[in-house]
Amino acid sequence: MNHSDSAPPEAQLRRRSNKAGPQSPSLPRQLRRAASDAKGRNNHKRMPYLQAQVVHYRPRVSVLDKELTTVSYHGFVNFLLLLLSATLIRLAIENYMKYGILVRIPGAGVAMRDWLATLAGLVAVLLSLLVAYAVERSAIPKQPERGGPAARAGNNAALVGVSREEKRTVALHVVNLAHVLAVPSGITYFAIFQPALGMLVMTFACVMFLKLYSLAATNFDLRRAHRLGDSYLSCDPLRFASFERGRLVIDSNTAPVALAGGNGLPAAAAADIDAEINCDEDLIHDVVPLASSASFSLNARALDDLLVGGDERIDAKADALPCPRPRLRVRATTASEVLRRVASAVSQDGLISSTRADNGSLSDDGASGGAEIETVRRSCSEALDQSTRSSALGKVSRHEIHYAVAYPHNITLANFAYFWMAPTLCYQPSYPRIAGPICKSFVAKRLAELVVLCVAMYVVIQQYAVPTLMGSVRAIDSRDGFWLSERVLKLSVISAIVWFLGFYAIFHAALNALAEVLRFADRAFYLDWWNSVDLAAYWREWNLPIHYFCKRHIMMPLVSAPLSLPASAGVLLTFVVSAIMHELLFGIPTHCLKGYSFIGMMMQIPLIQLTQWLVRWRGPESGLGNAVFWVSFCIVGQPLGVVQYFYTWIKNNP
Repeated sequence: MNHSDSAPPEAQLRRRSNKAGPQSPSLPRQLRRAASDAKGRNNHKRMPYLQAQVVHYRPRVSVLDKELTTVSYHGFVNFLLLLLSATLIRLAIENYMKYGILVRIPGAGVAMRDWLATLAGLVAVLLSLLVAYAVERSAIPKQPERGGPAARAGNNAALVGVSREEKRTVALHVVNLAHVLAVPSGITYFAIFQPALGMLVMTFACVMFLKLYSLAATNFDLRRAHRLGDSYLSCDPLRFASFERGRLVIDSNTAPVALAGGNGLPAAAAADIDAEINCDEDLIHDVVPLASSASFSLNARALDDLLVGGDERIDAKADALPCPRPRLRVRATTASEVLRRVASAVSQDGLISSTRADNGSLSDDGASGGAEIETVRRSCSEALDQSTRSSALGKVSRHEIHYAVAYPHNITLANFAYFWMAPTLCYQPSYPRIAGPICKSFVAKRLAELVVLCVAMYVVIQQYAVPTLMGSVRAIDSRDGFWLSERVLKLSVISAIVWFLGFYAIFHAALNALAEVLRFADRAFYLDWWNSVDLAAYWREWNLPIHYFCKRHIMMPLVSAPLSLPASAGVLLTFVVSAIMHELLFGIPTHCLKGYSFIGMMMQIPLIQLTQWLVRWRGPESGLGNAVFWVSFCIVGQPLGVVQYFYTWIKNNP
């Protein structure tokens, strides 16, 4: 009798596995892994003296200790988000039980007079752009002044490129700038009852004011360079000027007043200028110098120091943002047509991302063979390599003054209209452009986000903010400080939600959609302001268009020659201008010119000093400066200002 055959099936399987020892690698990988895990789990059964095993064998810190920087708080963040969601849901249920549905169709209760006044205010703002265009067209010099210092001797204004006609141009621009603020302000204050429509008109007017100021100031410098024959925009005699007893005085020993042959190159006496020649062109921006491939960079290091608040790192953070990918597609069915369209695209945009036919392949038309197709592919790959290398070159040529359009060829209505639509406040004759067609899906997504966020903000304001504000009016009348504090703290949640929704809607959705339609390449509209270690970092990083305007048109002219004022004067004037703009944006639409916004903006200066002292005391990693920013701005500052304006508006319009 064969005992092996009478053995149980488990024993037979065990014998077969033992006999097939060398063939164990043929077992399924999952079975081998499971056996290994089971062996590891059973190791503790073989340990000696189990209850005497060593537990504390080395020094360690607690997980929440500040010395442990690798711990993740992702679970806490999830819990806080869930807790916040539950709190908001509770508030929504409580609001519905108390007030019901308060949302109405937007614009249903607005009088026709308000709509007509809003239209009149917008038209008045648009007319100022046409006036600025007419002023700039009339100010174009007939020809550059090439008479040298002898022809301009005794006239210091002419030495820096300012003619007698320039005073008339400046006066006309001043009148136009006054019109763009005064007329819409009068229409809003006296004819528009609805604050939302009034804020729309005033926002439009303030943005146009800043744009027209930048346009006038930039063309003022371009005209000076044109009169001096400085086509490279490299040797500005105004850098060596100063004011003495109210008169402009130029140091003739160091000023480069002699231009060689009118070609814009500085003479030998201008060797003291801190200039360096860089022959690399900015490929990603597709810009070229005015006259040749060489360009000058004047005091690039000094320009980095002229920042509102004195933080030299903001330009590095902005320049570290990646460049948008080129999206140019050349569609064709034959190789020869591809070659023709590729050549046209390279001459227009300079960057190509793909070359293909409608069906994804190229067909030979008989006249063009595989060699031409290979040439096309090689050209595309070279263009992509250039776009990859250009991100480093863009940092080198950042402060070089060269544009694709030379003055006065930029004085066209199309150029001014593009600047009016562009998502920037700083005028340039040319801007970096994205190569390729408009990405319609990108624009559709951003517009969908904009619509959804606007609807969400309207619902939050009508359903939650208005009842809370009405309660704050009764709290102020009763002079109950605890009740008013409760109203302000409750409003801070609503204010923060509206603030975040509005920020994303404007600075990400709207500006990115507009930039895509205009193929505007520089889309650094904001930085990570929510991580600001102090209040000064927030004001520099949350609104880069405003930051660049203040740096270019306020700080730099004040701290540079001929004024040469201290940086503190530039910071003070910057906040004064910002305070006036905020007062116009909020005071005029609410018919409350009591200076709440002006005082709030000027109070930012001591708060900046406080947060910077906290950072120096405890370090940027402590988070004290960031906490003071959130408390002063979102928890107390914004809701308190909204309560003040709403109270005044209710009392003035019962």
